[in-house]
Amino acid sequence: MASLRDTVKDYQEELRDGIAWVAFWKTGRSWNAEYFHLEMGDVLYPEDRSRMEEIKQADPAAVVVNGYYSGYLGEDMSLDELTAGVRHHYENGYSNIGEFIEAHDDRLPPELIEEARAAAHAAGLPFSEKAYRDGKEPDPYLFDGSMSMEDYALMHRMIEKERSERMEQPILSGYLSNLGKYTEGRPAGEWVSFPTTAEHLKEVFDRIGIDGKNYGELHITEYQSSIAGLAGKLTELESLDELNYLGELLKMQFDDDREKFVAAMEYGDHTRDLQDIINLAQNLDCYWLYPSVQSEEDYGHYLIEELDELELPEEAKKYFMYEEYGRDAAINDGGRFTEQGYIYNNRNTFTEWYDGRDVPEEYRVTPQPPVQEKEQADLDAAAAIQTAATEQPPVFPIILSSEKPADKMKEITDRLEQGILGLYESDRYADYLRTMSKFHDYSLNNTILIAMQGGNLVKGYKQWEKEFDRHVKPGEKAIKILAPSPFTVKKQVEKIDPDTQKPVFDKDGKPVTEEKEIKIPAFRVVSVFDISQTEGKELPALTYELTGNVEQYKDFFAALEKTSPFAMGFEALSGGVKGRCNYEEKRIFINEGMDELQNIKTAIHEIAHATLHDTALAMPERPDRRTREVQAESVAYAVCQHYGLDTSDYSFGYIAGWSSGKELAELKGSLETIRSTAAKLIDTIDGHFAEIQKAQDKEQTTEQAQPAQEAAKQPEAEAAATELPEETAPVQEKETKPEQAAPAAPYYTINEAAAKRAKDMNSFSDYKQGSATAEYRHYVDEAVQIAERQKQRVDPMYHEKIDSLLDTYARKLAANMNKGYEIDARVPSILIAGGSNFPTRKKEKQNAARDSNYREWQDIQGLLDKIRSTGMGGISADDPQAVQKLEKKLESLEKSQETMKAVNAYYRKHKTLNGCPHLPPEELEKLKAEMASSWHLEDKPFATWALSNNSAEIRRVKDRIKSLSQQKEIGFVGWEFDGGKVEANIEANRLQIFFEDKPDEATREALKSNGFRWSPKAGAWQRQLTSNAYYAADYVKSIQPLTGEKPTELQRSHIRQQKVAAQEQPVQEQPEQKAPQSKDTFSIYQIKGGDETRDLRFEPYDRLTATGHRVDPKNYALVYSAELTPGTSLEDIYTRFNIDHPKDFKGHSLSVSDVVVLHQNGQDTAHYVDSFGYKEVPEFFKEQEKALIPDDLETGETIKTPRGTFYVTAMSREQMEAAGYGLHHQSDDGKYLIMGNGTRAFAVPVQPENYLKAAEQTTEQSYNMIDGQINNTPTVAELEAKVKTGETISLVDLAEAVKADKERGKAAKTEKKPSIRAQLKAAKEQTPKKQAKQKTQDLERS
Repeated sequence: MASLRDTVKDYQEELRDGIAWVAFWKTGRSWNAEYFHLEMGDVLYPEDRSRMEEIKQADPAAVVVNGYYSGYLGEDMSLDELTAGVRHHYENGYSNIGEFIEAHDDRLPPELIEEARAAAHAAGLPFSEKAYRDGKEPDPYLFDGSMSMEDYALMHRMIEKERSERMEQPILSGYLSNLGKYTEGRPAGEWVSFPTTAEHLKEVFDRIGIDGKNYGELHITEYQSSIAGLAGKLTELESLDELNYLGELLKMQFDDDREKFVAAMEYGDHTRDLQDIINLAQNLDCYWLYPSVQSEEDYGHYLIEELDELELPEEAKKYFMYEEYGRDAAINDGGRFTEQGYIYNNRNTFTEWYDGRDVPEEYRVTPQPPVQEKEQADLDAAAAIQTAATEQPPVFPIILSSEKPADKMKEITDRLEQGILGLYESDRYADYLRTMSKFHDYSLNNTILIAMQGGNLVKGYKQWEKEFDRHVKPGEKAIKILAPSPFTVKKQVEKIDPDTQKPVFDKDGKPVTEEKEIKIPAFRVVSVFDISQTEGKELPALTYELTGNVEQYKDFFAALEKTSPFAMGFEALSGGVKGRCNYEEKRIFINEGMDELQNIKTAIHEIAHATLHDTALAMPERPDRRTREVQAESVAYAVCQHYGLDTSDYSFGYIAGWSSGKELAELKGSLETIRSTAAKLIDTIDGHFAEIQKAQDKEQTTEQAQPAQEAAKQPEAEAAATELPEETAPVQEKETKPEQAAPAAPYYTINEAAAKRAKDMNSFSDYKQGSATAEYRHYVDEAVQIAERQKQRVDPMYHEKIDSLLDTYARKLAANMNKGYEIDARVPSILIAGGSNFPTRKKEKQNAARDSNYREWQDIQGLLDKIRSTGMGGISADDPQAVQKLEKKLESLEKSQETMKAVNAYYRKHKTLNGCPHLPPEELEKLKAEMASSWHLEDKPFATWALSNNSAEIRRVKDRIKSLSQQKEIGFVGWEFDGGKVEANIEANRLQIFFEDKPDEATREALKSNGFRWSPKAGAWQRQLTSNAYYAADYVKSIQPLTGEKPTELQRSHIRQQKVAAQEQPVQEQPEQKAPQSKDTFSIYQIKGGDETRDLRFEPYDRLTATGHRVDPKNYALVYSAELTPGTSLEDIYTRFNIDHPKDFKGHSLSVSDVVVLHQNGQDTAHYVDSFGYKEVPEFFKEQEKALIPDDLETGETIKTPRGTFYVTAMSREQMEAAGYGLHHQSDDGKYLIMGNGTRAFAVPVQPENYLKAAEQTTEQSYNMIDGQINNTPTVAELEAKVKTGETISLVDLAEAVKADKERGKAAKTEKKPSIRAQLKAAKEQTPKKQAKQKTQDLERS
């Protein structure tokens, strides 16, 4: 428990100096205090205001006092007097914290904010308090609590609406004309907006008469575009596919990219043709656009005031010619002023994504010649019937008693009918029905939800145990569906007369109301689990997987391949499908991995489909799906029984599942078809099987008769095979190797019944069975091709992400299409229903639902763009090989830097590039052409900006390598918090937060706003494992460590411990080579390899010393030494070791950070290769202590000053100055010096007896700087004298002179009256001191 006196003691300096406002409040009997600062406008900072509100809630009687402004407090008061003053304020209600908040709160009154909120809502607009509270607009993509969830949702609806309206506007349109009819004087044409579809373009071709026969040519007579200047760049004969390609690229652009594209079009360096414009749309990163810069004067202001290119005094800015400066800069940039702002080429690499040959397949829309209408293949219905791997009964083949083939076939089909009827009457079928009846018949929405999450047969956790004696496997994630959860509310409604069914009115004519309970429909999320997520007792099934081998399987299957009217092959099929017959491609696919018996049965089933149900066959009426499946499986059963293969365990259940009832109408109505088809197949199979056997016998006979001749001819045959033309090689390979299957597509189920209902409700034409599935699979197949192409372009580490995106696309697309069919089936077309009593209101709702579903479809198509962009960025920190790849990139950049410098040196010496050995001839020619161009301004091959940019990229890559290496070496730390734990997952490169229970909504919002995202796979909230993740964790209160520290403090402590441990490890020194010293020599030293010296390489001398480093010989290795010939200069050495390397020189080209040691006349001098020339470094010969780094000596404390918060280091002022840090300012209490090096700053403690000395040094240093500037600056009178003599002066000199004169006046005034502290010091020095005291001090000094 803290007393008031102890609390005041901690804050007595703030109370006496009046530099801050101090709040005092009580919690129980304990006193607390905290100090605050006001902004320049005498208002509270938002975070301080929030903190004061918390204090006010804890103690409404809390007070806020200041030594200057509050009574009963003063600068000369003792601690007891200050304590009494604070108590007087608290007990008498003076300086109450509530009044203080109100007086220093710049926010508008709540009633005005509410008035503004009501006005915004009345106008249908969202309202945010952020503009009134902080004077800033809210971020539309960050929910910060400044608006309600309803307003936030409204804002996003308005943004989406605005974007949708803009997206609906045609970006590019062309008028397509029939060239043949145009020349005949019968013009025919139509406007087409891009991007478009092949189907729409085909319809346009049909309407304008482009049929590919009589009229095949077209031209585009006119263009229109919302992008200025685009239409004028296009010609009449542009490719429709290229126009569509460009339209798709422009459609995907965001607003900023669109503005930059328009400006780049006006800039005009990549707009010579359509191919160039397509590449321009994909290379906008090659340009910089400044929207706020509209003129040369604007550009001048931007460069001076925003980028600080020149440091101008305030007095000079009013005379500065910004327009001329901006004009010169724009000429140097080669930039241009457009309506969108100032744009210029930043010299990034312009990549040619499109070479003008093949438009990517996904953008092709040019209609192909008309072909016969096709129909999607029927699917093998095994996917629709649930199978289960239960113990199978023994197989008993049928023993046939008939002799004639026709009688045998009849006997087989009769037994088939009896077997199915027996199945209907069996306990197995009853158990199956009884089991299936226990599964709920879910709504369409829940069915889609279950399918999207990979489910089929689902039940709750307890229901699986109670009803089926099965248990959910450990670790399985639940499938989420919606369950009804309605609730009732009481509401005042108009009273209705039960007789007239009309509202009841009172005597005043107002409706009479009554209170009624209204049932509000609502839903809650519940968890279910699929059968695949459970284990235990097996469920009964209608069909059993066929197992076992077949005698002479290979020959028998080869006979089936010859019998089949379609090509046959194996492919991995999803969803439990055994086989598939594709009528459009004339192909049969058998699922991979099945037993031989199942393969044979499935092959015959699909052959029966191809024989009986091919859409190309002429038939009076194609049977329905049930009949087709019954026919195909019955034929397969009959053929297999003929060859002694019993498939009844599969076929009986399959046919029963597809039959409409126990009457077996489909089977009985098709018996003749089944018998005749089976008989024909058996005859054909027998014939092909006999041919195969005969060929094998003949081959064996030939091999036995001529073994010697074959052995002799074999080398000759091999030699002849090698001499065959290359064109024949693929044919031979194709004949000998099985065909490789295409990548498996992640298909999901399409609701064919819903698609048929939608077709019937909106069209008079019949629905073609399977067409909806065909359309869906067409989209998915295109996505598979896009994914495969992307996999070939990117690192394998991204393949899993691409597959995940592909599966998400297929799943969401299936759900979207099924939802679309359900929407289309709600209301019939007016052509179907007729105009009378047409449900107009329902149709409006249907149209709204269609629009919403279409927007969802557009979002799903956006997943394809994500697939195309996956892995195309820079080197990811998630990549296990990131450091190695960055080191390889660094090596390439350093090599490029050396090459550019060597080429420039060669040109500087020879004044030509002819004969330059550092570049290939073709690159030299290209470089010569660039130098001859008008935009090449500098008189050297590689411009200064190119070297600077490359050097900056080298530094950036070095920093990233260092950062990633430190992450691996030092690692990250986790912690526990109240309700969970945080783990640093190094393998996944994620900081993961695990909660014991689901976090509340406020916590979830805090996590999201700080960059954390929920990962169902990891079961954690996570973000990338970087130092920023720990800073973000600081702001999530619910996950703060139990130790009371912040996450960043934990990580800093961990880093310090690791560094201390690393420093304690002994370092093995490498023996250093010595240069020969007998005569005049020169030696070249280069920095050693390794992570510890990475930051020293290629660093200029001033930046090296600014970071606290020195030219330490321990970091260098001798790479070359030779005799120094008379007359050789350092510049000669630089040129030689950059251009003409000696053969025995093994180092890299002489570069910045290398050291050249000259041994002349018995003396050594060391010269550091700097950015410009050399820097003599005598310290190279001195033994040096290891440089201290402020980070390594941090104490963990922080100091807050009006200029910021700084970490305290244990280094002294002298050590900091030796490390390159200078004095910045001093803390208000004088206890700390804030020292910085231009990029970083630390707080250095001052010894108590040196407070006054430090302050004097600080003041003296500041005045010395001012005096130096003032004394070296001419006066206004001196400049006027120069003008009178005819000399010219600049405006800058004049402004500096005016400023210096003012400072001189201030300095003079300051000298007249010493400061109070100086007077006190002088008085103290004049006061005589007692001898005993002096003696004690002398003793203390000794």
